[in-house]
Amino acid sequence: MPSDPAPDVFEVMHTMRAMRRLKPDPVPEELINKVLEAGVCAPSGQNLQRWSFLVVTDPAAKAFFAEKYDYWLKNRFADALATMDWSSPMGRVTRAAVHLAEHMHEVPVLLLCMGQRDWPFSVPAEARKGLAPPSYGSIYPCVQNILLACRALGLGASLTTMHQMFEPELHEYFGIPEGWGVVSVIPIGFPTGKFGPVTRTPARLKTHFNRWGGTRPGLAEPES
Repeated sequence: MPSDPAPDVFEVMHTMRAMRRLKPDPVPEELINKVLEAGVCAPSGQNLQRWSFLVVTDPAAKAFFAEKYDYWLKNRFADALATMDWSSPMGRVTRAAVHLAEHMHEVPVLLLCMGQRDWPFSVPAEARKGLAPPSYGSIYPCVQNILLACRALGLGASLTTMHQMFEPELHEYFGIPEGWGVVSVIPIGFPTGKFGPVTRTPARLKTHFNRWGGTRPGLAEPES
C-alpha cells in the first residue's frame, strides 16, 4: 500500500506564508518549469485551460515593472503608510510589502499569470461593452497550485495585484495581446526567512451550516 501523501500536502498549505523578502540568487529554470507544470494541473471550466504565463528575468524588464509597482503601491496607500503603526501585526506585513516593492528589481523571477478574456454567463450580450474580464475562475486555481509548488520546492512567493494600476503599460511593454488580462504577478525567489505556521481565524468561525447563521458544534460556529 502506498503511503498517504495527505500530511505532506497539509503541511505545505499550513506553512505557506507569503514570502516578500527574497534573495537575489538565480532560480534554476528547471524549478520554474516544475512550478508551471504544477500550475497547469489545476482544473478549469470545460478544461479550456485559458491561462498563459510570462516569465520575466531580464534586468531591464524587472526594473521597469519595479518602478511602476513601487510608485503605485506608495501612491495608492499613501495615507495608510503615513499613519501606520509599524510595530503592529499589520505594520509588520506592510513593512514586508514595502520592502518587496523597493526591491522588486532584485527579485530573480517575476511570473505574470494571465487569463484569456471571457464574458461571464451572467453578463447578457447587450451589456458586453469594452474588454471582457479575464477568466478568473480558471486562473486562480492555477495560481494557487503555483504558490503551493513554490512552497513545496522551498521557493518564496506571494500573490500581488498592484499591476492593475498600470496594466495597459504592461501590455505595451511586454507585447501582451489585448485578449489576455494579467490576473496576478508572482515574485519568486529563495526566501531570506523561514516558512512557518500561518495565522488564520479558525474555519468554523467563518462557516455556516445549511443556512446563513446556522450552527453545528465544531464545524460551523459563525461569528456573525
